Order: sequence, then C-alpha cells, then structure tokens
Amino acid sequence: MDFEELKAASKLLAASGSPEDADYGYKWRVQVVEYGLGRDGRINWPREPLVAALGLYDGAKVFALNESQHASPQKPFGKSVKEIVGWLKNPVDTGTGIEADFFILKSAKWLRDGLVDSHDRGMPTLFGLSHDVSAKSVIKTVAGKRVKEPTEISAVEVDVVYDPTNNGKFLRLAAAKAAGKEQAMKEKLLAALQTSRPDLYEKVDQETVTEDELVALLAANREPEKKPDGNLEVDDAGIDQRVQAAVAKAVAALKPNADPQAGEALKETRILAASIVLRDELAASKLPEIVQAKLKKRFNNQTVELDTLRAAIKEEKETIDALLESGNVNHSGQIRAGRDSSEKIQAACDRMMGVRVGDNFKDIVPFKSLRAAYVELTGDTDVRGYVDRATFQRMQAAYGSGSFDYVMGNTLYRRMVQDYKEISDYGVGRLVGPNIRNARDFRTMESVRIGYYGDLPDVDTETEDYSDLAELSDEEISYALNQKGGLVTITRVMIINDDLRAVQKIISRLPRAARKTLAKRCWAKFTGNATYKGDSTAVFHADHSNLGATAYSITTALAAKTAMAQQTEPESGERLMLRPVTVAFPSELFGIVSNVNNYQPASDDAADGNPMKGFFQPEGLIECPFMTDANDWMMFADPAEVEILELAFLNGQQEPEMFVADQPTQGQMFVADKVQYKIRHEYECEIPDYRGAYKAVVA
Repeated sequence: MDFEELKAASKLLAASGSPEDADYGYKWRVQVVEYGLGRDGRINWPREPLVAALGLYDGAKVFALNESQHASPQKPFGKSVKEIVGWLKNPVDTGTGIEADFFILKSAKWLRDGLVDSHDRGMPTLFGLSHDVSAKSVIKTVAGKRVKEPTEISAVEVDVVYDPTNNGKFLRLAAAKAAGKEQAMKEKLLAALQTSRPDLYEKVDQETVTEDELVALLAANREPEKKPDGNLEVDDAGIDQRVQAAVAKAVAALKPNADPQAGEALKETRILAASIVLRDELAASKLPEIVQAKLKKRFNNQTVELDTLRAAIKEEKETIDALLESGNVNHSGQIRAGRDSSEKIQAACDRMMGVRVGDNFKDIVPFKSLRAAYVELTGDTDVRGYVDRATFQRMQAAYGSGSFDYVMGNTLYRRMVQDYKEISDYGVGRLVGPNIRNARDFRTMESVRIGYYGDLPDVDTETEDYSDLAELSDEEISYALNQKGGLVTITRVMIINDDLRAVQKIISRLPRAARKTLAKRCWAKFTGNATYKGDSTAVFHADHSNLGATAYSITTALAAKTAMAQQTEPESGERLMLRPVTVAFPSELFGIVSNVNNYQPASDDAADGNPMKGFFQPEGLIECPFMTDANDWMMFADPAEVEILELAFLNGQQEPEMFVADQPTQGQMFVADKVQYKIRHEYECEIPDYRGAYKAVVA
C-alpha cells in the first residue's frame, strides 16, 4: 500500500499578543484537523492514526500556494520553499481534533495583515487552512458513503487557502483587542503566575482570564516582607516577587466598599507591572547599557504608556544610527568617515552590472569599473591576487563573507536571475501551464492520469439503494530529475585589463543559454515524438488519433481542431471537446500559418469561408526554433484544461543557481589566477497525456 495525499480543512482559532506588540498577529492558535467525516464527504479522519502522528505536526510547514496548484486537486503539483509562510508548533490532541500554534514568518507579512484585518472588520472566514498529509489509506463505508480513511501518516503540511474544503473557518481573533498597556500588564501578570505557581498557571484560561483575577491568584500565593523605605525603585533581581507582595494589598481594592487607601495598592501594582514592561523592553532593545540606564532612570516609578516607551527607545536608536553614519574613530588621535556597509558595497556592484536595486539603494553610486570594485573590496591596489594579512582581516571584520568573489558572485547571480525571468521561454509556458512540480530529490517520481466516470445511473430510491460506481483505471508515467550546469570564470587578467564588458557579455549569455536548454528539452518530447509511457506508444500515433500528414492550410487546421475535439475520455468514451489554443511551426511556415489565421475570403459562401480566421490569439502562434523540418506543424490544447507537459524542479527552484566554485584560502583572492562560479539547473519534464497534442508530419 503506497502513501497518497489526503486533505481536509482546518480552522484558525485565535491570535496572541497586543496590537502594539511588534510580533502581534504572527502567532495564531489553529485547529489543524477535526476528527470524523469531512464535510466534503470524501475522507474520514479517525482519531487513532492522527494522534499516532502527532509528532509530525510539530514543525510542520505551512504553505500559501498559487491558484493553479489548488485548481486541479488530482494533480500532484509540488510546493516551493518560496511559498512557505510559517510552521506549526505545540500540537495537542483535544479529543475532537488536533490544535497547534501557527507561527507566521515575518516575510509573510501580507498574510498576517490580511488575517488581522479580516478578523477586526468582521470577516473571519476570508482565509482558511487546508490540512494536507501523505498517508496510507483504506476504503470504508461511513454514514452510507464510500470514503477514504488514513491508516498510517508519514508527512504533514498545511496550506493557506481562500476556499477550503469542508468549510474551514477562521473563528475569532481572541485576546487581541485590549489596550496596549493593559494587555502588556496582563501578559506580565501571567508570566509572574507561571513563575511562582505553575500549577495554577496550567489551569488558567489565558484567553478569558481577567487582570483582576490574575491579581487575586498572585495575592493568594504569598506576601513577602516590605522594604522599610517603601521605595518602588526597580530591582531586576526581585521585581516579580515585588509584584506578588503588592497584589496582596490590591485585592482589597477589587471588593465592594473597600478601604479608600486600597486604591493606592492598585496604583502600586500597576507601577510595578509597568516596571516589568520597562525591564523587558529595554532588554529586548539591545541598546548600549549606558543608554538603557538613561531610559530606566527616566521612566522608573511611573505607569508609562507602552507606546511612549517604545517611541523613546526608537529615538535613542535613531540617534545612535546617525552618530555611526557620520563617522567613527578608527585610529588614536584622528577621526575619519567610516566605510560603507556591506549592503552598500553590494548595491554599488549590482548597479555596475545593471542589476535593479531597491529604492533605498538607488542613491548609491555604482562602481565605474571592474578593477575599482575589486580594489575597494580587497585593498589589493596592484591586483596581485593576494591581500596582506592585516588588510584581509580588516576587510573580513567589515564585510564577513563580502570578499570580491562572494560579492561579485551575488551580483552575477542576481543579474542572471533578473534576465532569466525577462527572456522569452520559447513557448514552454504554452505546454506546461500550471503543471509544475516540486521534486524533493533525484529519485523517480510518478504521475498518474485517472480515467473518467460515464453517466450517473438512474436510481429509484423507493426500491433500491445507490450503487457503487465502477473503479477508475489509471495510466502511470515516471521520470527522474536531470542536472545541467557548468563553470564561469573571471580571471586576474580581466581585472587588470578592467574588462567589464567581457564579464557583462558572459553573464548576459547565461540566462539565454539556461532558458534555451530548458526549452529544447521540453520541446524535444514532441519534435522527437517521444514514447508516451502510459501505454508505451509514440505520443503522435494513429492509435492516438492525433497524427496527420498534410501541409498546413485552412482545411488541415480545421481537421486538427476537429480531431482534438473528438478525443475521448478514458473509461467513459465521451468526447473531451478539447480546443487547441497553440499552433507551433518552424520559421519556414510563418507566412502560411499567419495567412490562415488572418485570411478573410471575399465570398460569404460557407464552402469558401475560413472558419479558422482569428481562431488563435497572437500569443498562440509559436514560431518554434527547435522545429527543423520545414513542413511539420503541431497544435496544443490549453494545459490548464488537459495536461500536456509536466515540469519538475528540485526544491521548487525554477531559476538557475550560481555558487562560488572555489573556496579561497585566507587572503587568497584567486586560485590559479581565476575565480570560478558554478551554474546549476536541475529539472525534468514528461508528457502526462497525449490527448491535448496533435502533429502533422509532412513528407
């Protein structure tokens, strides 16, 4: 029994933190899965195998996939690391399902903002979660339905979706609407309770417990002796215990007809709670100790607003940043401007090579030459390829791994990816569409084409039950990834000759070579009439009803369109009614293909008309450079309607990668007077179905 993908809806229950907290909205409590029959009636989720796999939920990745990966649930699309938006932590079995904490990555701020906004404005169902597992399963009858049921789970992932199966919802935004100061004090009181009475802390409902109730719980714990002077000055070592002492007096203020002096106890409690906030905020600020002491003195013994405190911390940081940017003492007895940061150096190198940079770096002056960049990064003014130890150590302290080979490698990679995305894909997108997979390794992958059901039979419920529909057949294809790559070299001679144009030409050729190599491999499946692995027959074959032998014309184009529409569903035999949206042809046929698509005959007689006029959109006319026969031509359906070509990339990395091939020893910028960069691209493609393709092989 193989592991297969099973999905169910999940629910996001609550967010934690205060709106004034920088991390607010990045942590939510979610219901990952609910035990029992799913609302879509396809899968039953029993408690036992889910609880047995509870450890897999701890650290499970959460993805936000594109629409195409959700549009066809039977297609095994992969998931890219770029689509990870967070992870699960602290999973528990609630008896009715599995709940966990959902931590959102800071890079997925859009998701955090959307969740907070939708909950605050009364639309908690705008986002959903889809529970996605790999499991062995069995077929069972549950509530009169034949459904799948997982028996052994091997992997767990969760997807953020807008229309989840089983109507999964974001139920509420809990413990998030209190004012910043009050919410912060509540959290500190909870922390004090956890420290002093963990047994009581475990029993407290953190979402519903009030600040007053926490005060009472702390007061019931113990009451240390007061200091003789009654001074409230912050004592970091014992402040949490000071709160416990003060809350004993504060309890009286919570009762009716309390002594008026008890109000002072509440004030004292709030001052001490604010002191905890002050201590923690300063510790998290990473400000120098002298600056922390300054702020501590300023806000000590006050019920300071959290916003006011954070504004003061920000002001101190900005002052320090301004002082550091203006210059720093590098040697005794003199002051000089400090060197630019590694980010600015990288931006100057990027701009030299034509890489687009962010708005905050557009004022950075690019290096004027390759040699200028090298000298600035290494201090090697004579381009010897060797940097003295003192200079090298200074550069390492300033830039870490930002030596010439790494900085230039970053720039070349960014330029390559930038150009790769802008270069034409040679029509590959018309073949692949949304059918892109994420391969996790180089082992063989399988892709299965499922058959179709025929007409649903009549049912007379007065005399008979619903009958099981027949099992569908399937056709399986398999393939493994292929590796492409090579080395790019920058020599010491190039640096000495300041040959920037040579480097620019080298890097400008790489994206084109990578695009063309990928495209050629994809088109070769059709130009070479590869074997369709589902039935071990050539893709274009008389048995597949998709092979012609006549030159392109109005008549033959119409015949190809008709043949594609007449392709039938496996099992049911019903016509698929596919419609071609792409015609691929060699350069020699550009004129005739364009004429057929644009020709409007003068006669209105049906026999003399052109039913193919305007049939293809301009982007659907693909002049394919890999078709070398001057007379052959092909047509393809919409890959979103029927799979034509499946393309898989290792770990979802669709663009080529670049690495420093050599690892220079300390102070050595070149190995054999050259720095080499390794280019790597890992992918493979395969044809999952022949029905969306037609070819004419013209003698």
